[in-house]
Amino acid sequence: MIDTKISWAHATWNPWTGCNRVSAECVGCYADALLSRCGREFDILAPTQTWRTPYQLDARAKSANRQAICFVCSLSDIFHADADRWRSDAWRVIRDCQNVNFMLLTKRPERIAHCLPSDWGDGMRYPNAWMGTTCGVRSSYHRVDVLRSIPCALRFLSIEPLMENVADIDLSGISWVAAGGMSGPLHAKHKMETTWAAEVHDLCRVQEIPFLFKQSSDKSTERGINGLSLYLAKRAGQEVDPATVPLIREYPETSLPLLPFVEHGKRFTADEFRRYAGTMARASA
Repeated sequence: MIDTKISWAHATWNPWTGCNRVSAECVGCYADALLSRCGREFDILAPTQTWRTPYQLDARAKSANRQAICFVCSLSDIFHADADRWRSDAWRVIRDCQNVNFMLLTKRPERIAHCLPSDWGDGMRYPNAWMGTTCGVRSSYHRVDVLRSIPCALRFLSIEPLMENVADIDLSGISWVAAGGMSGPLHAKHKMETTWAAEVHDLCRVQEIPFLFKQSSDKSTERGINGLSLYLAKRAGQEVDPATVPLIREYPETSLPLLPFVEHGKRFTADEFRRYAGTMARASA
């Protein structure tokens, strides 16, 4: 059975695990904490036994005449140098599973060109390989520039953990943006201001880029998933029910409809949102 605890993808696939920290967004890394609890050394990469997961998801999507989204390497980095020996097998899986869109998120976009398969060309032979990079601080803007240079069917940004104002980020050449706050024990120290997420959302609106809000900052993942919806409603002077307000989770257009998503996260109550976002004056600033 395919399952994931996240609400914005249909599955996660870790063909290997392990990584090492390379930038500010790596502070409080949940993958490091998880592997360490399992007795693993985080900086040692190792293959897993999960290589059938994409095929199972592909079969499920194909039987429904739909497509699915799979988040790749949530416990590693798809373009980590220590995974070079396994990556050709991963590309084969991606080629095989045409009803699955693979989110290939990396903090090492400078390695992408070196790691592409020999038949990559302009990337259109791999329409289901979505290339993304992490950019939660201004010092990572260079990653977006590198990503723009990669020929591919779709480029996306993970602005998570969002740790400062990035309202001047250049979104040219980007087809999807996801943003969210830090989870884990350092979430309070690196709290995401909802205004920062709103500014990125507004940029995407102007440029007609699909935008997905993942979560507010919290000890656990996917908490305050309605935080941006509540903020934008209050900014517009609207009263909404926190329990039913639509989440801001938009996806790129796909050739077939996507399988439905399951909402796993926890929503803010009105009181929780007020405590997180502060006063109404601040919300409307």
